[in-house]
Amino acid sequence: MTETRRTSLLRRLRLRLAASVGVAAAVLVGLWLKVQDARAPQEPPAVTLGQAVDQGRTEITPLSLSLAPPERAGEPGRLLLRARLLNLTGESQFAVFGFPPHPPELASGGVVWPEPEVTLDRDGELLAQLHPRLAERVTLAWQLPPDWQPGPVSLTFHRQIFKLRDNLYGMSNWLLFQPAARMTIMPEGAP
Repeated sequence: MTETRRTSLLRRLRLRLAASVGVAAAVLVGLWLKVQDARAPQEPPAVTLGQAVDQGRTEITPLSLSLAPPERAGEPGRLLLRARLLNLTGESQFAVFGFPPHPPELASGGVVWPEPEVTLDRDGELLAQLHPRLAERVTLAWQLPPDWQPGPVSLTFHRQIFKLRDNLYGMSNWLLFQPAARMTIMPEGAP
């Protein structure tokens, strides 16, 4: 009889241990999923023209998106995003859109376009650096692909994360990028 009780007791202990491990694993997985959702949301918030987007080092405010005809015969047209950039850091930034650069990403029909050319509106020169707390108006220009049909386009803005003490060097550093906002808009001048 004692042998039967011992077997029964061991069996109950094993079942309770297995149930406890299962409950603990479910709780940990649930917490991990909540932390992942909080770290990088799946769908970035939607923004509109005139709404500022924090990109980590800089703040960009899209002002207008328009189609521009070719500058010379035989060249493709361009899609122009006029925006206001503001350096949020305390020093001049050479990597205005982070490093490696992550300027706003333009997509149409699920196809991502190559990076734009960024020029200063005040003098037409390429943007080389941005000084602290000095807002600049810029134009981001994408060349139109030959097969592009006018329609709504999607702009995705990325934010670079700043960490006061990173795990590799133990110093402050700009680290990963994550989508910060998305805007879907029909360019002005589209037929």
